[in-house]
Amino acid sequence: MKIDSTLTKVGSLRLFALGAWSELWRVLLPSSVRMSGAGIQFLSTVIIARTLGEGGSAGFFFWSSVLMTSGPIASYGLEQIALRNVPRLHRQGPEVVGRFLASLRCVSLSLSFLIGIGLIGYAIASEKPPGFHAWHLLLPVALASIAITLINGEALKGLARPVAGVVFGHLIPVSLFCLLTAIFSRHLSSPGLLTLYTASYLTAAIIVRFAPVPDFRERLLALPKWESVRTVLREGFSVCCVNVFGALAFILPLAYLEFTSPPAEVAYITTAFRISILFFVLSHAIHGVFAPALSTSADMPNPFRPVFRVYFKAIAITLAALILPLGFGIAFPEVVMSIFGNSFKNGADALRLLLILQLVTVCLGPVLQLLLMTGHTVLMARLGVLKIIFGVALSLILIPRFGGVGMVVALGVTSIAEEVFGLGYAVVMLKKSSLVVEPS
Repeated sequence: MKIDSTLTKVGSLRLFALGAWSELWRVLLPSSVRMSGAGIQFLSTVIIARTLGEGGSAGFFFWSSVLMTSGPIASYGLEQIALRNVPRLHRQGPEVVGRFLASLRCVSLSLSFLIGIGLIGYAIASEKPPGFHAWHLLLPVALASIAITLINGEALKGLARPVAGVVFGHLIPVSLFCLLTAIFSRHLSSPGLLTLYTASYLTAAIIVRFAPVPDFRERLLALPKWESVRTVLREGFSVCCVNVFGALAFILPLAYLEFTSPPAEVAYITTAFRISILFFVLSHAIHGVFAPALSTSADMPNPFRPVFRVYFKAIAITLAALILPLGFGIAFPEVVMSIFGNSFKNGADALRLLLILQLVTVCLGPVLQLLLMTGHTVLMARLGVLKIIFGVALSLILIPRFGGVGMVVALGVTSIAEEVFGLGYAVVMLKKSSLVVEPS
């Protein structure tokens, strides 16, 4: 009997260990692929910075930052609609999913070109002297390609293909751009690099038809019915507002910095932001794996403990994955910035500050995802409005005095304040909903 009991315990421990490893593998595999893409993206940034220098690369770094930040606006939250609805529609057949995604892409394409017209207007006005150039026409095409790629990636995740979602939504475009940059960067200026950037995302948006699921074999674009457009616009409005406010809180101070500072400073500040955004992307990829569990836990009768059990697990795994590279970047920012060239060492202080803020954000956890999964999108939108107002106001005060570091301080203060308030609000609301009298 003792031998049987011992064997049973050993078997249980093995099953527990296998379950723990399988969960860790499920969490880290998509994130590892995303990290590979982030590393490739970092490599292309290094190639451009070393080839063109801080002055020549400023235009590309500025516009690629604006486009990447504007992508979630142009997608109008349709990627989240795809993530939620594709699993349900898949039961009706791949053709239904294909038509649904084609209509979402068409709506996003229309919105992208509308926003792109505004970007063209800004590009014309900000030229010195003001004037139109052919490369300005790339902006709406690049924006539409990025937005459609986002939708494709989230749809694949909704079809239980998280690795394929990262590959087609991130890895393919950044890898293609890195390859083209390595081949042609010595012969191109910023407009030429922007052309390669646009071509990479356009290729990724189209090549998804070869994804390993039949749902993407349907046509890429399809005109939706007006009733469907109204439903989609209404459903995506709250997420779009959050994306708009988040993007403008970055784009407006960056535009002011570009207008008032020399190109060299714009180059090394945007490079420092690119490095910190890599950590944001990686942490967001890990947090995304826990989003379904957060949503499920929030629907329980007493959600407080289940939600924060998942929440703290997300914090622990994210810290374990990022603490060493973050610590190295904070301790030796000059070494990191010197990878791009000696002239970029001027951005070391900005990078250290950005990485400290990123570490604080990782310790606070996936606050915005917590609010989204617990249904507090209205609060997210209101916080976004306040973030724009105070972020822009602080930038107007600090940038003239401290340059790019002032912009970092302004954005850091408002971002941390937003997350602390959002987390506190979520804790209070979840505690209230958990105050249920247990039946005796």
